[in-house]
Amino acid sequence: MTIEEMEKIVKNSPEIQNCYNSKYYKFEGIREYKCLYPFTNCCISIFSREGDYNYLCFEVCEIKDNDVAKHFSLLQCRIDCENEVLDELNLDLNYNNGIFLNQVSDFRIPNVDLFQYDFNHDGVDEFLYISSDYIENYVTMECPKIPDFSFRWSLKFSYERFSSNKLRIEFINYKFQQGIKFSFGGENQFYYYDRIKQEYVQDESASSEELEQIHGSPDFFAEAGIDYTKLERPLLPSELEGFSKPALRIWRNAIYARHGRTFKSEDLQALFNEYVWYKPDENYSDEKLTDIDKANIKLIQEFEKNKK
Repeated sequence: MTIEEMEKIVKNSPEIQNCYNSKYYKFEGIREYKCLYPFTNCCISIFSREGDYNYLCFEVCEIKDNDVAKHFSLLQCRIDCENEVLDELNLDLNYNNGIFLNQVSDFRIPNVDLFQYDFNHDGVDEFLYISSDYIENYVTMECPKIPDFSFRWSLKFSYERFSSNKLRIEFINYKFQQGIKFSFGGENQFYYYDRIKQEYVQDESASSEELEQIHGSPDFFAEAGIDYTKLERPLLPSELEGFSKPALRIWRNAIYARHGRTFKSEDLQALFNEYVWYKPDENYSDEKLTDIDKANIKLIQEFEKNKK
């Protein structure tokens, strides 16, 4: 089903029309599309509302039998002036060249501070967004719940709405573990994803002073777009085109990781620790590499040499 076909179905759905009366809302279309649930056909539909303030409203829809079978309101975001949300929330993200926005800019849904990506590498996209109410500001991450077509919080970090302190956010590696660093009022906190609790929890053993010295790379999510299953067969040169040098490094080292190799480089070890398929093997040796592995390594190295 094409984006155009989805837009037509959503726009004409009686259920959606009941929620977004044309007197107040205007259908803007579908700007981002991904399958958020296995075996379902989902899209993110965007509506705008004009009044005292202008808003973008995000509605996650499941399309079935040429109609909207289920839908879920994800977020309403003020857009009455450029960068209003960031300014309103008093975030010190250095909008044009800050680390956080460099890390997640490729995942941003246009015009608002809503980011869609599999941040915790569990195979399902999450939505990271920045919002506020009359009392507090929030940095929130929500992910789909299977199979009841709703969302649950995996992260909700809040602080006082009118605080003079600015909040800084960045993804970092800490002790071979990926996570999020929040810096606020001279304090630093590190949150990592707990797969048992299925939410981000604070690592209270991480001292603020230690975290102050740790910063994330702009290439933190260089693995985006890599399909590790392709390493089970000979890679085609066309499958490596367009990847950055940091991404090619991950492609190459994933071949070793699939056989259980551990890594001295913290960023690589922290990344592969995120995947359920990664099983560290203290008895690893390069003898485990197959002829296909060796051919793929050679091909990736050729691409790396041509990158600056």
